[in-house]
Amino acid sequence: MIWKSWISLLSLLVLATFWNGCQMGPPGQSYVCTDDEIRIGDTLKISLADIPDPQPEKDFVVRSDGSVNMPLLGAIKAAGRKFGELERDIQSAYVTNRMYRYVTVTVKPSERFFSVAGEVKAPGRQVYVGQTTVLRAIATAGDFTEFANRRKVEITRANGSREVMNCKKAQSDPRYDRPICPGDYIMVPRSL
Repeated sequence: MIWKSWISLLSLLVLATFWNGCQMGPPGQSYVCTDDEIRIGDTLKISLADIPDPQPEKDFVVRSDGSVNMPLLGAIKAAGRKFGELERDIQSAYVTNRMYRYVTVTVKPSERFFSVAGEVKAPGRQVYVGQTTVLRAIATAGDFTEFANRRKVEITRANGSREVMNCKKAQSDPRYDRPICPGDYIMVPRSL
């Protein structure tokens, strides 16, 4: 008889662990949103100034190998770097290769997006204009519908990692609201 209660207790423990396995951790654990990091697929606006024929701002897409193809230089690694780092590297490459004695390089992101889908009033792609959170992102998509399951909102990060957030808890305690980065995808499921 005792072994049956142990099996029941062990089963409940395994079930509880599985059930809560995808839940967001306590407020102390935070996801760091690096919105100044360049990612594969980003469109960058790069301009060259202080040269004989100043180059107007042009769009460059970060290729699947993580590089951008700069005029006269070829491929320069961009993915995983900060905008200021890329500016310095491009400037250094032009000066080191003696293409220009001095050049000012400016690198800015083009429009970046995150997506909100599921049980929101206006699902779709939203322009990322700066630091934001899941609740604010959902508000930009028209807020929850009456059928939304606010306790199991799924966040898929641009890097492929996933987490589940309890928006009801976050509405009453902002420490549980999660940051949203460019390229993130929020899915609000339907309640049963």
